[in-house]
Amino acid sequence: MEQKNDYNINSLIRSLNILEYLVDNGEVSILEMSNSFGMGKSTVHRILGTFKTMGYVDQNKENNKYYATLKIFELGNKVANRIPLKKIVRPYLEELFEKCHETVNFAIVDKNEVVFLDKIITAEPLRIELEVGKRVPVHCSALGKAFIAFKRDLDISQLKLTKINNNTIDSAEKLMSNLEEIRRNGYALDDGEYIEGLICIAVPIKDQLNNAIAVISIATPAVRMEEEKKQIYVRLLQETALRISMHSGFVSN
Repeated sequence: MEQKNDYNINSLIRSLNILEYLVDNGEVSILEMSNSFGMGKSTVHRILGTFKTMGYVDQNKENNKYYATLKIFELGNKVANRIPLKKIVRPYLEELFEKCHETVNFAIVDKNEVVFLDKIITAEPLRIELEVGKRVPVHCSALGKAFIAFKRDLDISQLKLTKINNNTIDSAEKLMSNLEEIRRNGYALDDGEYIEGLICIAVPIKDQLNNAIAVISIATPAVRMEEEKKQIYVRLLQETALRISMHSGFVSN
């Protein structure tokens, strides 16, 4: 049973839920939000009006629907830019990109979801982009699997193994087997498990206790991936992750 928190401000929680809903769904009408949250239209209108005054929400004059503004994106970027590890990782990410010329990503895991903190996108015309701030379930991404494979005290049973497509791992037994393989090999592979046709290779960044604290990856359309390239990318990622890990006190055996 979830413990009640007497310090919660329910009206604030409802307001932020509405803001998150706008971020996730784009333009939304007051009626739609009223139905989604079981709140009166006048209450929703007041909440949106407050966010509009603050610059977090605006309204499309043609259809009267509300949408989240770039101010939220700017706020998120300010938070991300203050994460010390991101500043450490960026030069290594740039160096990695210069060696592979494919999209490179830096991410952390929060509440069993991968959160993209930084990336450099390939100039190739054929590419698949997941924007900074995007959240992806850990079980269907190389980044997520590389993290949880090297994360201590992780309870796999707590993961919701949603099936995204036919390639997605959707059973605890298959996931456990895959994680054991990742620990043996030192890297994780996502072969279209989240986005069909996209291959991603990821390795963890570790702290002094050999515990994953973040992850980096190289992502490329499957048509550009060959076995020889795969081995090169694995080596580049492992070398880069080890150098970044040294900043966190990790000592290689």
